[in-house]
Amino acid sequence: MCTSFAIYSQEKAIYGMNFDTDEIDLQLNVNCYNDMNLFYFSALAGNKYRNIAGFNSEGLFICTQAVKYNSDFKSSCDENDWSAFDIFDEALKKSKKTSEFFGFLNKRVISYPRNPLYPDLGLHTMIADKTGDAQILEEGNDTNIVAPIHNDFIIMTNFPNGDFKEADYNKVYGLGADRYICAHEYINDHIHGFGIKEAFEVLSKTSQANTLCSIVYDPSKNEIYISFKKDLRKKWKISIMEKTIQSLEGFLGNNKIQFTNGEIFVNDLIRLYK
Repeated sequence: MCTSFAIYSQEKAIYGMNFDTDEIDLQLNVNCYNDMNLFYFSALAGNKYRNIAGFNSEGLFICTQAVKYNSDFKSSCDENDWSAFDIFDEALKKSKKTSEFFGFLNKRVISYPRNPLYPDLGLHTMIADKTGDAQILEEGNDTNIVAPIHNDFIIMTNFPNGDFKEADYNKVYGLGADRYICAHEYINDHIHGFGIKEAFEVLSKTSQANTLCSIVYDPSKNEIYISFKKDLRKKWKISIMEKTIQSLEGFLGNNKIQFTNGEIFVNDLIRLYK
């Protein structure tokens, strides 16, 4: 159960995400498409790496995480709908702004796969750009539910944001509401001059026992800062433009590695930097 956000402070964007789940293999990927460089953070699920978060060198951010719908919500998706996992490439390869993605979306309905063991759980998706436009996309009955940014930042945990468009931040309820309120209060108190340090503080405050990865992205520099397994003392820095990753904090050196094959497995990275 994850926490993510997009924040706009003094005309600068900062994005962040905690990825919370049981122990699974993780993968980092940097590659090119036309005139853009792309970063994907993926997790192994069902013998396939699924995209969880991504950025492109134009400053677009997209991430998908679990949402628990109300018990009376019934999915109306069918085989003709557009799968949530398919929208990553559409967003990152074809969009420089959030509005461009929603132009591609048009009247298509997003479908989120269900696990029969957890019928109330689905997925929702945040899409944000560096101009300050951010939206959360959720499944409705034969339609898409879109929750827009409010007051220069947007937060997504595990309840449907679309159910609380007009509600005060401290009146939300459902799975992850405590993390949402905690993040909202810290961000609101530190919105002026918000940077990498403050972003990691939000992730620290909303971290859970099963947090596998914490990611912060500065689109003004096209740099990603990343930690694993709740150890925020150790951070790596990824350059989307240089296609490199290097140790940044908590290590004896700052060795730099090239994404020579486009991908790096996190377990290999952690073993290499022990």
